[in-house]
Amino acid sequence: MSRLSREQISEITQKLRNRQRALLEEVRDEFDQRDNQQLVELMGREPGDSGDVSLADALADMNILRADRQIHELRDIDAAFARMKSGDFGICTDCGAEIPAQRLLAYPTAKRCMACQQRHEQLFAQEGRPKL
Repeated sequence: MSRLSREQISEITQKLRNRQRALLEEVRDEFDQRDNQQLVELMGREPGDSGDVSLADALADMNILRADRQIHELRDIDAAFARMKSGDFGICTDCGAEIPAQRLLAYPTAKRCMACQQRHEQLFAQEGRPKL
């Protein structure tokens, strides 16, 4: 583990726990039927037109994308806790260098140092985007 003080580790752990709780609540809300009332109302109208169906599809897609982002962030938090447990927290997964405390305090789920993160973003910036 990087050379973080106990206070810094405690602060990072608290940030991770708080964000984890908030995300879990957001995910619960996303899957709560009351939050999808607009979708139900649009799909329940008779006669519905293609605009209603398109809007309902778009709302459903946005809900899925939002939940996917939240679940991805929850996985990052779990991975950060696992790195803490294994003693690898604060060590760059790419080069093995120590991640500065300031970066970890600002972004507790960071798994790369800034140089490796920038390189990663340049290499994978277009990943998942359709190409002509």
